[in-house]
Amino acid sequence: MITIKEFFALHAFYCEIVEKELGSTFPLPRAVEEALSQNNSAVAAEVVGEPQRQWLSLLDLAVNPHQLRSIVIEQKMEESSLQSLIRFLAAKPVHSQADRDKVDWLATHLFKLREERSRQPVGWPKSAVLEILRGFEFPPLTRYAEDLLNEMPSLLDEIRYFETFSQVTDSHIVQRGRDLKNQFGEEFFHPDVLTAIVNYNLLFGKRFHELFQGTVQKVHDFAQARPEAIPPDAQQLLQSDYRSTTDAFRQLGDLGRKEGLQQVAPAVAQGGSLEQQLKHLGVNSAQEAVNLRSRMDELAIRLRTNLSITSIPNPFSPLPLQEWESSAFRTQYSESEQTYRAEFAGAVRHAIAIISRIYEEIPLYQEKKGTEYLWKKHYDALVYLLYEGRSHRETMLRLAVVSQQRGLLEKAKQLQLTAQKLDTALAKVAALF
Repeated sequence: MITIKEFFALHAFYCEIVEKELGSTFPLPRAVEEALSQNNSAVAAEVVGEPQRQWLSLLDLAVNPHQLRSIVIEQKMEESSLQSLIRFLAAKPVHSQADRDKVDWLATHLFKLREERSRQPVGWPKSAVLEILRGFEFPPLTRYAEDLLNEMPSLLDEIRYFETFSQVTDSHIVQRGRDLKNQFGEEFFHPDVLTAIVNYNLLFGKRFHELFQGTVQKVHDFAQARPEAIPPDAQQLLQSDYRSTTDAFRQLGDLGRKEGLQQVAPAVAQGGSLEQQLKHLGVNSAQEAVNLRSRMDELAIRLRTNLSITSIPNPFSPLPLQEWESSAFRTQYSESEQTYRAEFAGAVRHAIAIISRIYEEIPLYQEKKGTEYLWKKHYDALVYLLYEGRSHRETMLRLAVVSQQRGLLEKAKQLQLTAQKLDTALAKVAALF
């Protein structure tokens, strides 16, 4: 679905990249040579043949998404060429993950350039996307794709609540967004889906950059005092594939949290004996408590912004939520409120957050335990969660007894059920050690 004129431009683009990688030129198929010889305006608007399209697809295999991004930025590629690239990739009969990654970035980059030029947000770019994909035919969206589209606003609402970059890294919201987009499969290239993705990327990207730049500024003095802690070049990070820079972004988030940690640590250091035991084991209980609190806050935001959530997905095992557990996160209480309902909700929230962190850390520990040192932080996290979880389970059971004494039998039963769920998760941790 690309024209001969577009073929000329794309062929030159890909050949330059491949020749640079090979260090030499390479022979062309006869059908490609014949097409290149037709360099005249009379045939420029005609659709290119299948052999030429397949040749471009072969060249495209040699260029990964990160290379594509780097070269497009380096060459300051014009909008017409960006549109040709999008059309070529979208026209493939079968798409790979790399195709989706490329179009995801190219379409967003195109509209970001338009925003920068006009100094106005592009809004909902449906008509512009349709213009790029003019001549393409798409079937109606499936119900599954429509349901996926309905999940995007909740992710945008979630990041709007974030106040620090560490919340971005702790919540894994970038990867969750990627996972959501990947579920569209071939429908990713449908104009309705691509429009929603561009809108999501632009709005998400703005907030991401605000938090990122705020943290870069915040850690500047800290990094000057500790040169070994200076994070990687900010611009380089932003232009890199997030999957390859996750650890660097997390490092930056951790640096930005240092000052807050110093303020929070005294408040979270509860129970001297427990803290001393953990300290003896080499576990930074203050840091782990902050991580647990961050998870609790993240879950509260997710559940408040998406009322349809009934379970928390994670790599280890889905965590189904009972009605009272979801309600504990969705109902907001003042920190100064000292009522039974606030105590009940707080106990349930804390238990679910512990379970969520356990289910996050177990697969990471299992994956890294054969390494020389990477396993340690996941081991420390699980040790802390085991100690904290056992202590909190006793707290919940005591509150259940108080509830029974007050005649709140249903509340007592709910506390016991959540405590049992916590006990199951703790048993999985204990089995590792």
